[in-house]
Amino acid sequence: MSILSNTGERKIVVTQNSSRIFGSVLTLLGSAPIIVVLSDAWISGVSFLDVPALYEFLWTNSLKIGFGIRFELIYLIIIGAITTILGVSLLARRTERIEEVTIMTEDVTAILECINCGHQWKEQFAKTQLELMGFPRNRTITRRKCLACGRFTRPKIIRI
Repeated sequence: MSILSNTGERKIVVTQNSSRIFGSVLTLLGSAPIIVVLSDAWISGVSFLDVPALYEFLWTNSLKIGFGIRFELIYLIIIGAITTILGVSLLARRTERIEEVTIMTEDVTAILECINCGHQWKEQFAKTQLELMGFPRNRTITRRKCLACGRFTRPKIIRI
């Protein structure tokens, strides 16, 4: 006995926006050296409003990382600014990668009958849902409210 009377398609759209995560990480990584360099200038007593003094401080001082590696502070500012701009541009993008997953379900129309008053009505079910309820061995389904008598009942499946 086949339960299939009509076939339906349900589509689930899954959006993944990995550029937002990557943009957030780049923005944080880019702003970190800028904050470190500007806080080092502030601790050294250089005013941010005195542009020539700040410019001289950035070109004359360097940051020692270790193993003899030194970075001029102006280069850290430039690298931080480029990374921050790249991260913000990734965050500002509106495009998202969309994957479309199609789930094929077999929808069936069942005629139900109230066991109290005998009123009949139609309902849509997925074939898998009916099988999980034990159809065709079990011909009663979960509780529903009858539209005619208003009682909660376990209607019988008359036909598919």
